[in-house]
Amino acid sequence: MLILPSAVLAQDENFNPNFIMSDAELQDYQTLTIGEIYNFLKTNGSALADQFFNDYEGKRKSAAMIIFQAGLMNEINPKYLLTLLQKEQSLVENSTPTQRDIDWATGYGVCDSCSTTDPDIQDFKGFGNQVHYAAKIMRKYYIYPEQYGFQVGLVYDIDGVKVAPANQATANFYIYTPHIAGNQNLATLYSRYWGQVYPDGTLVKDENGDIWYIQYGRRRLISSMSVLQSRFDISKMIEATNADLAKFEEGMPIKFANYSLLRIPSGRIYLLVDDELRYITSPEAFRLIGFNMDEVENVAEEDIVGYGAGPAITENSVYPVGALLQDQSAGGVFYVEDGVKQPIYSRELMLSNFKGRKLTTVSLEELAKYETGEPVKFKDGELIKAVGDPTVYVVSDGLRRPIASGEKFEKLGYKWDNVIETSSKAVLAHEVGEVIQ
Repeated sequence: MLILPSAVLAQDENFNPNFIMSDAELQDYQTLTIGEIYNFLKTNGSALADQFFNDYEGKRKSAAMIIFQAGLMNEINPKYLLTLLQKEQSLVENSTPTQRDIDWATGYGVCDSCSTTDPDIQDFKGFGNQVHYAAKIMRKYYIYPEQYGFQVGLVYDIDGVKVAPANQATANFYIYTPHIAGNQNLATLYSRYWGQVYPDGTLVKDENGDIWYIQYGRRRLISSMSVLQSRFDISKMIEATNADLAKFEEGMPIKFANYSLLRIPSGRIYLLVDDELRYITSPEAFRLIGFNMDEVENVAEEDIVGYGAGPAITENSVYPVGALLQDQSAGGVFYVEDGVKQPIYSRELMLSNFKGRKLTTVSLEELAKYETGEPVKFKDGELIKAVGDPTVYVVSDGLRRPIASGEKFEKLGYKWDNVIETSSKAVLAHEVGEVIQ
């Protein structure tokens, strides 16, 4: 069993206004049983847990039963309905809600300028009606998408933000709540309650044998075995269901090996380092890299769309593709690139990030020529722990995210043999992130 640290800082959510939830996720109506809905409400201190209400037909039922049946009847995920109850009236975490909170539980029928006393919306009043109609309208949006104000593929200005719903589920949410803040709140709550299945940095194989890399909350298809081997450790790949991967928006595929040399039709040559293109400004700068022209791959301009622009490589670039330098007197090791040296706090970190790279011993005077930067961190997806501390973390977005328990660790498909035990200084170089519950 893993032990969590006493304090964990919250991690900011990476909200994508164009893709809030997959269609598969919103329509997965079998995610929770009645008992699991009840336990969720009870665990969060909700007054709903032990309360009974009239359903939309006037039959007396528990709140959990009403939520379950609304999801089942309309084929809408009960996790979404629970999240909506919290988003609209805080009913998941409120132990003392008002009658008004319950009567308008999902905000159905109540527009921004409407009054809850409006005679035209009284048929929607009451907990049972609110849950039923909220689920029913989500299904109706799927059946008649052309009849509503937000549609997939079109661009809208919402609160000053350009939004192009990438799928129907996202369009549904804007139809229901036509504001950025409300939908960001929905996404944040959903993530907090039900979580991203796999954190950024995870290498995943699906049921079809395709391999994906989870990055920036998206799944990126790895196009070939050579690309996979150039950038990732295959032994750390885990298996996932297609349904779990469908929860992630599909991002730009990973088509080129790391350190590929790519030439576009204009003749410009770029060095691809992770997800950044570094323009090589001259033949002399090209020579500095240590590659040759036979390694240059001709590509179309559209092949490099989506990559970030890294610093250009010029004749004056110092270690443009990086070098490992060791202080010959003190023994400290640094990663130096483009005139900046980053300390490496453990041997395990060096071997993990720079396997096979040559270590060069230099004088203290040589090291003093370079500006000191942030310490090197483990790559996203690595499992790490400090010597003498049972807490295991997964590195994601440069943060160390504690894994809640050994059971959760194994359920995610992680392997204990892949946990890197290292110095506490190397672990603490990563700020702590949100617990993986």
